[in-house]
This record gives sequence, structure tokens and C-alpha cells, in this order.
Amino acid sequence: MDFKNKMLLHMLYLVLFQTVSSQSLRETSTSRIMKRLDKLEDDVLVLKEENDLCKNDISILSDELRNLRKDFDEEIKLRRGGTSNRLTASSGQDVSHYKEQPAIAQRGSCDCDGIVREYKNAMHAFKSEKSVNMMLHKKVDEIRKEHDLEIGNLREMFNNAVSILNSTDRTLRLDMDTIKNETKANMSAAQKLVHDSYSVCQKEINHTRAYFKNGLLQVNESLTDRSLSASQEISRILSDIVNLKTSDQILKTVTDNLTQRIYPHYSCDTAERSGEYTIYPSSHMNGVRVYCYKESTNRGWIVIQRRADGSVNFTRTWADYKSGFGNLSGEFWLGNEHIYQLTKDEPRELRIDMEMFNGTKRYALYSKFSISSESEKYKLRVAEYSGDTVDNLALHNVRSFSTFDADNDVSVFSCCACMYGGGWWYYNCHPVNLNGKYFQRSDKVAWAQGIHWRSLTSFDTSLKFVAMNIR
Repeated sequence: MDFKNKMLLHMLYLVLFQTVSSQSLRETSTSRIMKRLDKLEDDVLVLKEENDLCKNDISILSDELRNLRKDFDEEIKLRRGGTSNRLTASSGQDVSHYKEQPAIAQRGSCDCDGIVREYKNAMHAFKSEKSVNMMLHKKVDEIRKEHDLEIGNLREMFNNAVSILNSTDRTLRLDMDTIKNETKANMSAAQKLVHDSYSVCQKEINHTRAYFKNGLLQVNESLTDRSLSASQEISRILSDIVNLKTSDQILKTVTDNLTQRIYPHYSCDTAERSGEYTIYPSSHMNGVRVYCYKESTNRGWIVIQRRADGSVNFTRTWADYKSGFGNLSGEFWLGNEHIYQLTKDEPRELRIDMEMFNGTKRYALYSKFSISSESEKYKLRVAEYSGDTVDNLALHNVRSFSTFDADNDVSVFSCCACMYGGGWWYYNCHPVNLNGKYFQRSDKVAWAQGIHWRSLTSFDTSLKFVAMNIR
């Protein structure tokens, strides 16, 4: 590294440490010094830029000085060469002139004035050249003196900067040592505080652990005692439940026996043959008059609806369909309230027997059948279909019962019961209507006005016979 670069670098360090020393002597906090150092780094960047500019200026001045010296040396050489040539030429002329003088003298003529003028001109040119050379030497000396003076000033500035830099470096080192000592002291104090706090926390944790351990032991003992008591109580309750079940079974058996003795028919299963009976199911303690249909397997069905000859008008009010109407031995509707009471505890089987005028017979069987209460509009629920015809009743599932004076169907623009007659679980309106108008074989069936099961009758014919049976 040359002298100028070293000088500029030391000046840069000087400015850096001067700033650091002036702003951080009284600061003992590490965070503050770091902030100052960050600011000084910005100043260093600025100083580096200025240093680069100064380097460029010094380089330009040095190049100009070298060029000036080179031009000056070349000028001196040229002037010296020109003067020497003129002097040589002048001397040659003088010698030739002196050589020619005898000849001229011999010729009897002399040009002394011309010789004197030539000599004076040569001397004048020599003096002018010498004067110029002296001026150039003087100018060069002045430039050298100025250069030496500038170099001296820079050296003095450099020495001062180095001195200040060393002083600042010592001060900064002292400050850093002070900060290190203070940091070590603070770290030691913090470590001691953490250690003391840890000891206190450890004691508290041990105390809390012992407290909870004792509490858990007590809770465990209490829970164990309660568990034993609860187990004994559960055993006693289970024993009571078993006894109650046994008693309930005995009571049910006795009740059934008494019912059978007092009331000859608990259901249609006890009926000897098909016909009208008063049965006493659990839903009708006072009995209900029904028609029992006995099949070949000796199982009895409760008939809840029958259509056979058109002798009964099925276009009835809500109240009629609620209580029931017709003749149990002929055409009738058992009544929605009776059907609800018979199916409310558990669903029953539903079998629908159908016959057409051409002698075709079909049946539909549902393993689960029930209707809801009047507050829910005797809503129909059927499930688990089997039979030898299409399940057209599925579209009526979960539909409310409707009559001409209680329209509960889902049709927006019409009253199905008003249009097609008979109370039913209409949809919009019906693929099945077993309570429609009865038509004889010879009657012309108006569209969808008869007793219909759509897959059998479509809407232009009507069933001859239909019966709805439950058990």
C-alpha cells in the first residue's frame, strides 16, 4: 500500500474513532454503543466515498504534474537543441565569413556591418532563449516547492491523525473493557437471581406436589369407599330389577289369565271363526266391537275397512272417519281413533286384499303399519312391503288424513277429497284410493273417481272388493 492510501486510511480511522470517542465515552450500556457503532458505520461509508473522490483528485493532480514535468523537459530539450543549432549555424557563418575576408579583402571590399548585425541577432536570440529557460526553471522550482509544501502538510495531518487515532483506540479499548466487566457483573447477578428463583420455585413445586399427592390419596380413598358403596347399591338395584321383572311377568300372566276368564276374546286370535266380536286389547279396556277374519292358519285379523257392494256412502266428514261408520258385516270404516289406539303402542301387520270384476285377486302386505294421533292428523306410516302387486301405497306414506271438510293433502291448487270423494291419506292426489266411490260392473267409471290401486285398475276401472286387515 502506497503512502497516500495509507494516509487516507488512517485519516478514515481517525474520523471514525473521533466520532466513537466523542459519543460513547459516557455510555456504559452495550445497546447504546451498538447504536452508535451503527451510525458510525454509515459515516464510514460516507468517508469512504469522500476518500475515493480525494484519491481520484490526487491521482489526477499527480498525472498533471508528471505531464507538466515531461512537457517542461521536452521544451528544455527543444530549446537547447534550437539554440545549439543556431549557435552552430552562426559560428559556421562567422568562420566562413572570416575565411572569406581575405578573399574579400583581396577583392578590395568589406561587409562589416552585416556581420555585426548577424552577431547581434544571434546574441539576442541566445539571451531570449536563456531568459525563457530561466523562467521555466523558476516555475519548476515553484511547483516543486508547492508540491513539497503540500506533501509536508499532508504528512503533518497524517501524523496528527495517527496520534488521534492511537488515543481514540486506547480510549475505545478502555470503554470496551469497562463494558465487558459490567456485562460480566450483570450476567453474574442475573445468574445468581435465576439460581435463587429456581431454588424458590423448586421448593414451591415440591410443596405443591406433596400437597396434591396427599389430596389425591384422600380422594382415592374416598372414591374407593364410594365405589364400594355404589357397587353394593347397584347390586341391590339389579336384584330389585330382577325381582320387579319377575313380578311384572307374573302380574302380566295373571292379568292375561284374568282377562281371558273375564273377557272371552283378548284379540281375534281367540275367535273360533270369522265374524263380529268384542275384543279387549290393552288399548281398549272397555272393549271394542270389531269384525274378526279367521284365515286358514287359524290366525285372526281385525278388519278395519271393507268395500263390497256400494251399500255405504264413504264421502263422509272428518268426525265420521274419526269415530267410524257402516256395518261390520258389510261395508264399514272402523274409525281413525280406534285404529290409532290399536297401533300406538307398536306397529301391526297390514294386509290389503283386492279383487277385480274379472276375478283377478291381489294382496299387499306390510310388516309395519300405524297411524298417529288426531293432533298429528292421523298420519300414515307403512314399511317392509311384500305382496303380489306393485307397492302403490308407498307414495301415501307419512301423509296426513284428509276429508272434504279437512283438506290436509299437499296439493296447492285443489282439494283431493272434494274432487274424488272419500277420506284418505291423499298425496297429490292419489295412486291409491280405497275409500272412493263404488262403481258396479256395468257403471262407467269417471276418471280417478272409483276405488283404485293404480297398477291394477289404472284410473278408468274400479275394484269389486277390497278389505284392510290388521293383526
